[in-house]
Amino acid sequence: MRKIVYTVHAYRWGDRESHSYSVGVYSKKHAALKAAQTEIDYRGGKYECEVLEWTLDIGTEGGHETKPKTVLALPPMNTLKASDWMNCYAGTTKE
Repeated sequence: MRKIVYTVHAYRWGDRESHSYSVGVYSKKHAALKAAQTEIDYRGGKYECEVLEWTLDIGTEGGHETKPKTVLALPPMNTLKASDWMNCYAGTTKE
C-alpha cells in the first residue's frame, strides 16, 4: 500500500511568481484543507493556498507522468481588485 501525503503551499496574491512558502505536510486530506483555509484567513487574503496530494517516495524527477494530484487549486490569477490591494498595502480598510 502506498502512503499518501498532502502538501500545503501559500502564494502571495495567489501568484506563483511572487513570495511563497510551505505551510505544512499532512497525512490526512481534511487536515491539509483546514490548514490551507486557516492560513488564508490568518493572512487576511494576501495569500492563497494550494493543496497537492503526493504518493510518498514518488517524485516528478525525470518525467512528469508522476505529478501530484491537485486537491485545492489556486484561484484564477489576481482575483483581488487593485483598490483592495492598495487598501491592504496601505493598512486601510474600504468603507
